[in-house]
Amino acid sequence: MDSQVDSTIKNIRSLRRQLHQGKVFRGLPNDLHELIKNVSVDAATAVALPEDDTEALAKIAAIELRLKAEKKMQVTDSDLRYLIAHLASTNPEVRDKGVFFLLSDLFQADAFTEKQVTWLFTTLQRKDILFAHITEPQNDAVFLRSFAVMLLSGLVYADLNRYHLLTPRQFENLLVNLCAYIVLERDGRGYVAGKGWAHAYTHIGNLADELSQVPSLMRGDKLLLMAAVLEGWQRSEDSLVFGEDQRVSAYLVNIATKNQFYADALVMCLTAWQTRLRNLKPQENLGFWTRWYNRSRLLEALLMRADLPKVVVDYLQKIIDAY
Repeated sequence: MDSQVDSTIKNIRSLRRQLHQGKVFRGLPNDLHELIKNVSVDAATAVALPEDDTEALAKIAAIELRLKAEKKMQVTDSDLRYLIAHLASTNPEVRDKGVFFLLSDLFQADAFTEKQVTWLFTTLQRKDILFAHITEPQNDAVFLRSFAVMLLSGLVYADLNRYHLLTPRQFENLLVNLCAYIVLERDGRGYVAGKGWAHAYTHIGNLADELSQVPSLMRGDKLLLMAAVLEGWQRSEDSLVFGEDQRVSAYLVNIATKNQFYADALVMCLTAWQTRLRNLKPQENLGFWTRWYNRSRLLEALLMRADLPKVVVDYLQKIIDAY
């Protein structure tokens, strides 16, 4: 697994460098498409999961009570480590309603020290968290990976609006890691029975949207991320029917309205997608039709947005019903 993660990060860095040097532009979607196509599935390995749901729920409740009793919320380093470890839980009461809700409240309350903000930023991008078992067949580590992405989006928002600790280099590294995550992530499940939300593409949309607000990131960086999001969407063989189309279309429209460059770049990425479809014949298999209707939902969600730039509207109206 590590070798594919390392090589993907290296390839994304190379694409980013070429983009900044003007050596890659219109070919960017196809370059990313090839990276995605060349990812192989590794053998499954055991996923280590927390097995202390009852104890975890009690501890999370105790942390919440203690924090509410304090005049100024402050979380201890040991509690923070405990909470992050339980992002891997497959119990939605622990992960979604417990850890995630509590950490979100802590962000809102400015409860983290500067050291804790830096620790969170680094820890959530560790390979054993952000890329845990990502190249293996569909597995329960998706919850840890996906919620790491979601928490990173909250962290970026909090830093831009309150903390102001993260450096341009740190934002650049996060963008590279997110692009690599998108290239590698094959699990597009939304709600998983008995285990709650995985929702990788909703969380990708959240973090991509926050990174589009980072002033130190260059246009080429934001173009790279936009292209990665669209290429990843095309690859998914899971039905993206749990609101992912609304979240990703919101991100695409938000960035496209920032500058004509991004609107034109969005058309460029959509054109690369459409060009591949021209040579594609319908196939009698689930994967083909899942990808096809994922496409339809995303394009229709874009067209539903009243603020979608005219150049994108015109292009979509021309191609939305075409193969």
